[in-house]
Amino acid sequence: MAHSPHQEKAQVEPSPSSDQITSAKHDTSIVPLRAALLQLPQQYFKALVKPSVATYTQDKDNASWGLVWIQLLAWAILDAALGVLVNLLLPPANNSVFSRFFAIATSYGLVIVVPTLFFLLMGIVYWLAKYFGGQGTFLEQCNTSLYIQAPLGILSKLLALIPGVGKILNSVLSLYGIVIQVVVIIAAHRLSRGKAIATILLPLVTGGALAGIVFLLMKK
Repeated sequence: MAHSPHQEKAQVEPSPSSDQITSAKHDTSIVPLRAALLQLPQQYFKALVKPSVATYTQDKDNASWGLVWIQLLAWAILDAALGVLVNLLLPPANNSVFSRFFAIATSYGLVIVVPTLFFLLMGIVYWLAKYFGGQGTFLEQCNTSLYIQAPLGILSKLLALIPGVGKILNSVLSLYGIVIQVVVIIAAHRLSRGKAIATILLPLVTGGALAGIVFLLMKK
């Protein structure tokens, strides 16, 4: 029986090997991450300057754990480097054990402290959001939160280099960060404004009270 040209071509062409299929999947997984990394400066700018539910939901499909970890580690390393610089330029007034511990924790220790505190706070916020009926995922919450937390964390260290007025500007920056974090929770979990405010304020108030108690105990 005669074969058509199309049939002969199909018989000649080899099927793709498993290595080729794996390589293709690998390439398609790397390209979006690279593209997302290149878009980060623009994402940070929009997240801080144009905070809205629309801003925080339009790029949620780009979320990945690779992107989260790269942002988090870059933030921790830069924060630690700036912390060292701050402690060199503005050393503590006394050389007590607490002052030395605080200096290390706010410099080199930030490489560990930043990721640990971030996931601890995100875990508590996620649990509260789910309790209030939140619908988002932990990945979406972490990724979107980093769009504001990472640049604000670096900016706060830069402001700390300014004597006197730096502390005031940092306080304003912290309040602004809390306000837009509420919008992030509204966007990530589709919660009402009141529930989103409760989701953010409850752990902050509790954590602030515990930190105050620990501070007073260590000062004695």
